[in-house]
Parts: sequence; C-alpha cells; structure tokens
Amino acid sequence: MQLYLKDGHEIRDVIFNEADVRRYNAFFHILEEDIVPPLYCAKLWPEFTLFEPFQQKEIILRETEVTQIQAIEVNVHYSAQMVVLERKKVRQFMKYVLKLEIYKNKYKCITIRQTFMEKI
Repeated sequence: MQLYLKDGHEIRDVIFNEADVRRYNAFFHILEEDIVPPLYCAKLWPEFTLFEPFQQKEIILRETEVTQIQAIEVNVHYSAQMVVLERKKVRQFMKYVLKLEIYKNKYKCITIRQTFMEKI
C-alpha cells in the first residue's frame, strides 16, 4: 500500500485480496464472491496514519454513513483517501468525524463517514 500524506488528508493505493474477500463473503453468506461489501472497507481504517492515534484510545463508533456509487471489485487498484472532518468537544466527550473515500481512475466508488466518541 503506497502512502501520500498532505494537510490532514491521507491517500493510499489499495487492492482488495480475492481470497480474503471470499472468506468474508462466505462467513456473512454474501453470494457475490468477487465484489467487496461496503463494510469490508472498514479493514482499511487501521492502515492509515491519520487513524493511528485512535487505535490507542477507547473510542466508541457512534454512527456510520455509507454511500456506494459503484461496486468495488477484488484484485483491482483503487485509491483510498481518509480525511478528519471534525474534532470537537461535546459535553464530556470528544467527537471525531472521519471520512474514507475510495476511487477508481478518479471516479468515486464509495464514501464511508464515521463518527467516533471518546470520553474525556
């Protein structure tokens, strides 16, 4: 996975492994073997440098919003971009909103926006 980091945006080149996706799909009884399910993309989050600080914290996933425009296929090159959209204190919590977008040839395939909460 190649890494590009600039101004709070991080871009990585990704390929979804066919064998891994097939195992995931079989486990969840998903019939399409060569199509990457939207929530399988969550495996990408820990691979981003922008997400590293959250791996050491006790955060709660509060909300997930998925907008899929095109199917994501196995063994195809994609560009994945992560952005931290928001960091703000809400009462006794820190709220973090992150967005992951996956592109193929500059065309957006999927957007995953997640809201995490951390008790402070």
